[in-house]
Amino acid sequence: MYGNNKTICIAGKNSCAIEALKFVVRNCKNYKIIALPNKSDKGNDTWQKSFRKFAKRKSIKIVKLNYLYKLKNLYLFSLEYENILNIKKFSSKNLYNLHFSLLPNYRGCHTNFYQIRDGVNNSGVTLHHIDKGIDTGDIIDNIKYKVAINDTAYDNYIKLLKYSTILFKKNLNKILQNKHKRIKQNTKKGSYFSRKSIDYKKLINIKKIENNLKTHNMIRSLIFEPFQLPKYNGLLIKKSIFKNKKIKIIYKR
Repeated sequence: MYGNNKTICIAGKNSCAIEALKFVVRNCKNYKIIALPNKSDKGNDTWQKSFRKFAKRKSIKIVKLNYLYKLKNLYLFSLEYENILNIKKFSSKNLYNLHFSLLPNYRGCHTNFYQIRDGVNNSGVTLHHIDKGIDTGDIIDNIKYKVAINDTAYDNYIKLLKYSTILFKKNLNKILQNKHKRIKQNTKKGSYFSRKSIDYKKLINIKKIENNLKTHNMIRSLIFEPFQLPKYNGLLIKKSIFKNKKIKIIYKR
């Protein structure tokens, strides 16, 4: 499908990185293909399959970050890669990220939490060029979708994984053939959140439940069962349902 003697690196974790690597292996036969898993990925499947384990099973060369710096013909795609990339160290400028929001809104970290907490009606994934800022690079494409009023952070995360893969597949050929368009972001109209902006341990103990949308959004933004569930009066909350301007709480038994 594609053809050039260049290197494609998939960096990141979870099903989105795995599906992107599958697609590249299947369609980019004439490219050198390598993988850059997160340091936290020890090669064991958990609630998500290990990207490192999958790459090893497919005999894909696993590299460290500094290996990539001297590769001039590199195309790097970050799908949930955890480290900030210093573009000054790279010989290639073909560095791309799939960010879990509709940029320029919700740049940085904890994007899923903040979107659900804020009660957004639409979420999405943005494919953008990586520049010296944090999620400030030129936008190449995005996918927008509806967020249901009772979707939890976990529900939305699964959607984000799904649509990031779709967006990657849609744009890979355009990027490799340099036929993609780039649109500058207006970051003054967006928002940014740092990694340290949230302490989930302090938030998960819900002190008061009121029958309003704000409380409902806060509760569902903290529901991510593989890692945490919010608590109220010592009971774990599995689901918050908002209907007729009232909250119905479903506790984990």
